[in-house]
Amino acid sequence: MTSAQSFYPSGSLADLSERTEYEAWFLEAAYEIVDQRIAASKPDQFVYPPNGGPPVLAMYASSNMTIGDWRGGFMKVGAPLVFMTAFKLLDMLIEWVLTQNGKASTYKFAEKIKALNGAVQFPTLVETRPWLRERLCALYEQMLPLRGTIIHDRHFKSASGSLEISSTKGGTVGPVVTIDEADLRNLALVLVSVLRYLKGTWTIDAFEEKRLRWSLDELAHLHKLPKLGQLPPTCLTVRLFVPDEESITFDIAKARSDVAARFTKVDPIFDVLIIAVARHGTGATAYRIPWDELQHAGARFREARASLANHKCALPEDVDVAEISR
Repeated sequence: MTSAQSFYPSGSLADLSERTEYEAWFLEAAYEIVDQRIAASKPDQFVYPPNGGPPVLAMYASSNMTIGDWRGGFMKVGAPLVFMTAFKLLDMLIEWVLTQNGKASTYKFAEKIKALNGAVQFPTLVETRPWLRERLCALYEQMLPLRGTIIHDRHFKSASGSLEISSTKGGTVGPVVTIDEADLRNLALVLVSVLRYLKGTWTIDAFEEKRLRWSLDELAHLHKLPKLGQLPPTCLTVRLFVPDEESITFDIAKARSDVAARFTKVDPIFDVLIIAVARHGTGATAYRIPWDELQHAGARFREARASLANHKCALPEDVDVAEISR
């Protein structure tokens, strides 16, 4: 079989970006103004104090409320617009994929779905994740009749940020499909994220992949495929203080155990921020070890200091080296 990447020559992603930039921007901006941003938020801090005490969780959150502010009500009345924009984004992605595969351009959805169910290769990022490809295609096919109802008929209701839609395909009114506020955000998150990954402005690391899987599980009533069994993911930075020696070592097994005990109903992913403190408090160096290098490590992490040079990062502003040394 021809590789997926051969269908996507240099410059093809620029075409996708040009096609979709306004809709992707709109969805990002819409959730930004109601403080539900789509991009991943800053990771919480799981900090082991220098004295060896139990870890402390520092959670990051933001909120904004202004009496009389219109923003809080935007999503309450904008559900149809958000749904239609999300579908248009998916439609443009599908059209681009079909075009790159040499399929004839058409405005007819039935023809696009037929072509999509044939021999079509998605970009490598999607093609190598069958669970993602299958659910993108299923969302497209299953949401199409609902889009048709909103455009052509009045068999839908919009209230308090939710939609109740009945397919009217073929003149037959189908069962009511409820799409609530959380569903709309998950739909926007999946589509904007995939486009940002393809463009390269976002990186699909382990946490981002789990975010996609969780959001798709939450949309199972729309794509009608089995759930992937993904718990809601959370992202942490585990901060550890160690002596600055030729060999940097710490107990990764304990960190895993403590994180698992604290986060029992989610799927936690964490980087480790090592603060290596020199003797007598003469200085400290910070190293950030990413999850991808930690998840398969043994009970203890041990690495020569020289080998960690590529992981060196800025020392956190709240680290008082003299105080830590005492």
